[in-house]
Amino acid sequence: MFRRFGPNYMVLLYILDLGSAVLALWAAQRLRVLPIGTPIAEADAQVPILVYGLMLLISGTIFPTVHLYDARRIFRAIDEVKRVVLGGAISSATLAGTLFLTYREVSRFVFLYFVVTEILLLLGYRVGLRVLYRTVRWGTQAPVVLIVGAGPLGRLAAKALASAGIAVVGFVDDHAPGVVVEGNGHVVLAGLDEIPAVVKRRGVTDIVFALPRHAQDRLAHLLVSLWKLPLRVFTVPDFFDLGFPRTQVDYLGGLTLIGLREPLIDGFQRVAKRLVDLVLGCVILVCVLPVMGVIAFAIRLDSPGPIIFRQQRVGENGRLFKMYKFRTMVPDAEQKQDMMVLRTVSGKIVHKRPDDPRVTRVGRMLRRLSLDELPQLLNVLQGEMSLVGPRPEMPWVVAQYDPWQYQRLAVPQGMTSWYVVNGRSEVPMHLNTQEDLRYIRDYSLFQDLKILWMSVGAVLKGRGAF
Repeated sequence: MFRRFGPNYMVLLYILDLGSAVLALWAAQRLRVLPIGTPIAEADAQVPILVYGLMLLISGTIFPTVHLYDARRIFRAIDEVKRVVLGGAISSATLAGTLFLTYREVSRFVFLYFVVTEILLLLGYRVGLRVLYRTVRWGTQAPVVLIVGAGPLGRLAAKALASAGIAVVGFVDDHAPGVVVEGNGHVVLAGLDEIPAVVKRRGVTDIVFALPRHAQDRLAHLLVSLWKLPLRVFTVPDFFDLGFPRTQVDYLGGLTLIGLREPLIDGFQRVAKRLVDLVLGCVILVCVLPVMGVIAFAIRLDSPGPIIFRQQRVGENGRLFKMYKFRTMVPDAEQKQDMMVLRTVSGKIVHKRPDDPRVTRVGRMLRRLSLDELPQLLNVLQGEMSLVGPRPEMPWVVAQYDPWQYQRLAVPQGMTSWYVVNGRSEVPMHLNTQEDLRYIRDYSLFQDLKILWMSVGAVLKGRGAF
């Protein structure tokens, strides 16, 4: 669903929420000794460290369950306020019940001050962050929506989106290009076949299909033409059948939307995944920095050319980014790519081969141990990749995908994956997609940790690495 904030922002919220809870409990102790109510000594207002631990455990569990870190559910400020108050109320009630059973010495005034102060802090800093976000546009790019269909359904969609503060650039419709749609003020920009051009020209991030029933037969063709574009795609149902797995229904201003290409890892799962990436990514990077220094020196001695190789890859939802690797080939390797590509009997591309003459001596050793991948920790920390996920492919490889294979782009691309721990380069691209789809279908944070652990063994064995 539409979102203003990315996973980095949600991780920040989670950390600041827990920090605000601790600050609120500390402040409650100080407020209790003020001359309000029955006088109390400062020592009697102190709260044991155990209570701080209980409070953090309860708040850290309750806040995610009320979807406080689901970017779709806090799109509007009023929705975020409701969830903050709900989360504060439930966590406070849970803490009160726990203290009643475990530690009754906490002053009732201290507890009351804590509840009020916590909610005020949670709301206060969120207001500040929203103002900052509007000022510097920090986080996920604000949605820019193009509506396909300028009929009654499309006009209803435009009205609902506008009421939620979402920018609509206009419509595409075959019947009236250039006409201003009555009641909305948006222009019909082009016909349906020109959608890709409009997307690139207008910087569209989201498309809403609002086609009448008689035009639904064109939907499948239009969706295929959009697979290669970095878009989220939704449709407003008009009593038609969909054949897409894991579709998600949402409601916005009375409008029913079915998400066809939304991130499959979302909500607190996404926040937890990003938190693991940041923590483990930093720890691993610090530990391997000496090794990376030795590798850089070896590459410099072995062959001329840059130490770090930067190559364009296709990330989550089709977004392009520059992936970092230690250089393992001769400097002009990309110019010789066409000569090295092999095809299977069915015509599928096998773009990696064990006898590739472009690989240097040091490069072959680095590939064998997967040490050439270490610079991708920078991509992970930047949010362009994850520690675990389908391996990011080159654009020319993705261009050869069958339509069903684009599903592997529905999650963050990773440094390691099921493909890495189940054969690596021994399995051709068109077959390892099955492993990626299995990962997507069965996703869990525990599975990510399991793959990370299994990757250690796969790298040490070196099977399929070349």
